[in-house]
Amino acid sequence: MTSDRLRGIYNERIRDIRQAIRKLSRLIGTISLLRLGSAAVAIYFLVLGIRTENTLFYWAALLTGICFFWLVGLHNRRNSRRKILRELESLNETEMDCLEHRFSDLPNGAMYADRSHPWSHDLDIFGEGSLFQYMNRTATLKGSELLARFLTTEPEGPAEIRWRQEIHRDLSDRIDFRQDFTARARLIRENRDDLEELSRWLSAKTYISSNRWLIPLALGVSAISVTILILGITDSSYFNFYLPLLLFSWAMLAPFLARTNRYQSDISRKNALLEGYAALLKIIAEAEFGHPDLEHQQNLARAGQHEVKRLSKLLNLFDQRLNMLLGIVLNSLFLFDFIMLHLLERWKRQNRDQIMQWIELTALTDARISLAGFAFNHPGYVYPVLEGGNGAPQVENEAPAGKSGAQKREPGEPGGEPGALLVEQLGHPLIPAHRRVDNNLAIDGEKVVIITGANMAGKSTFLRSLGVNTVLAYAGCPVCAAKFRGRFTGLHSSMRTADSLKEEESYFLAEIKRLEQIVHRMEKGEPLMILLDEVLKGTNTTDKLLGSVGLIEKSLGYPILCFIATHDLSLGELEQSHPRQVINYCFESTISEMELHFDYTIRRGIARNMNASFLMRKMGIVD
Repeated sequence: MTSDRLRGIYNERIRDIRQAIRKLSRLIGTISLLRLGSAAVAIYFLVLGIRTENTLFYWAALLTGICFFWLVGLHNRRNSRRKILRELESLNETEMDCLEHRFSDLPNGAMYADRSHPWSHDLDIFGEGSLFQYMNRTATLKGSELLARFLTTEPEGPAEIRWRQEIHRDLSDRIDFRQDFTARARLIRENRDDLEELSRWLSAKTYISSNRWLIPLALGVSAISVTILILGITDSSYFNFYLPLLLFSWAMLAPFLARTNRYQSDISRKNALLEGYAALLKIIAEAEFGHPDLEHQQNLARAGQHEVKRLSKLLNLFDQRLNMLLGIVLNSLFLFDFIMLHLLERWKRQNRDQIMQWIELTALTDARISLAGFAFNHPGYVYPVLEGGNGAPQVENEAPAGKSGAQKREPGEPGGEPGALLVEQLGHPLIPAHRRVDNNLAIDGEKVVIITGANMAGKSTFLRSLGVNTVLAYAGCPVCAAKFRGRFTGLHSSMRTADSLKEEESYFLAEIKRLEQIVHRMEKGEPLMILLDEVLKGTNTTDKLLGSVGLIEKSLGYPILCFIATHDLSLGELEQSHPRQVINYCFESTISEMELHFDYTIRRGIARNMNASFLMRKMGIVD
């Protein structure tokens, strides 16, 4: 699938959705007129019945009244559908914008930014113009948190990555499911405290549990009320018994009224939230999946949608006590508070352990939809092949996003060596394709890759491309490359260290602490990819060289693959003193007709051309 084909898909969907909205709007307008007309006719028949005392008019008023309420329900359902269609329209417009790399209006995940994280700050995972902002389509708060976790957590190993890839392959082409889920989730008006309040309600105990005698009392009062009503139809004198019953009911309710109000304040008005989650579970339950894990979660959703919907209805009914007139009647005749508390507590006992799992399921689906949507939007990307520590190759080979392949490893491609890596046409996913320069790199057993080059030549961008694509691989997404094979490792970087006035910490000390974290992790003996941009920038040239050489030589004793971008050409001499362990690559710049040119292409060897003095002369800073 090409980018033009993707644009065609989204344009076609936008066109169809807009047409459906226009048709639905005309229908809603017609229903509104019919609803108004039926209300007027019902009132007209009622007035005629009162004037003529003809029962036929009363029946006519009743039938047109029923028609009115049916039209009200129909109007509400069609209006809800129109809201979903408008969200679908907005979703497809967003996808069109993102295909053109216009995504600044999307949530950027700045709340998840953490300068101390092993890589997220260096690789621009969060914030304006970040990877999170580019791929984020989550519509639930917990889904957003899970997406951030996918992008900041190392998986346990290659098996987990393959498992994630299979799930995203299954979801990527299910565009109707993905967009229907997201559009419905966007209609949920969720506050950050909602789930916490729901969790607190689930763990709290109420007085109804320790005063079980209140339930038979409420049933008894209800039975008496119904009996009085039946007897009162034939003899109105029986209605006099309602007065002592009312006094008795409120005498029973009064000691518990404050506690009932507190109970309701903890859980009240969550019915709209729960209705939204029930609708999301319904979408999952009715979808078709091929992956076993998705099918298992589908079974959970089937059970959850009915129970969550039932809780929503119970809460909606419980909220009727807030209606002053209706609440007084219901409590006076049926001890409504006690009955509803009993029903809610019974639901809680039956589903306490499952409800948060159901909500977690919707959040996980929400996060996966963003990752699968990223795969769908980048059909030219490939799923990476990462091997385990024993060097056994993964069954699949590189395949375009959404497809699978099965080939043996080619001769000369990396095996299980600590530094084995092969990438072809590697680029940064946040750089538009027409401006991006992709690169090839083959590392076959070397542990340290020293990348030299002039300012602005592309060293840092290459390191970030490698890092961001590794993060995508961790999340089970395809990567911006034609081939990406290597060994599964952890990831740690030191590229954008900053000083801190708050912590009274200098730039140099902050970098030293960052390097200390990397060394501690390296010393644990776990395979690790390290990305370093200009080590020890905060010290003099001699000290910087000594420290850099010491760090490199120390790292050679561990299963690492370390990339070091530097201006210090003398580090390139380590390739001779440590053959097959250190390798040199570079980015070159050229000066032609008094203009500085870059090709942003990585190549073997040490950079020879520097540009600082040329730029200073050209700008008149020096003679």
